[in-house]
Amino acid sequence: MKDEKPFSCRLYPLSFDPGSRRFFYDSECPIMTTYVEQLHDSESEASRHLLSIKSEILKLEKSDPEFLARNHEVDVDYFDLIKLPIKSSLQGNKK
Repeated sequence: MKDEKPFSCRLYPLSFDPGSRRFFYDSECPIMTTYVEQLHDSESEASRHLLSIKSEILKLEKSDPEFLARNHEVDVDYFDLIKLPIKSSLQGNKK
């Protein structure tokens, strides 16, 4: 069995809304201040995380868009989500 975490776990503390193609985050996540600050540095751990997540989402939009919608619905029900306060959408990318 692989040690790789499921996508939903790797996505956290982010949530992706496939309708708006925007990222949100769990307001109760204690690392979010640091995460957001790190996004201004393209070499940071947070930037690498977001880039990796975006890449996976682009693939999932083609292979399993229903999963993305269901995953966001669960996140909306479970977390208090806030829009990620930087330019982080996939709106400029083609599906």
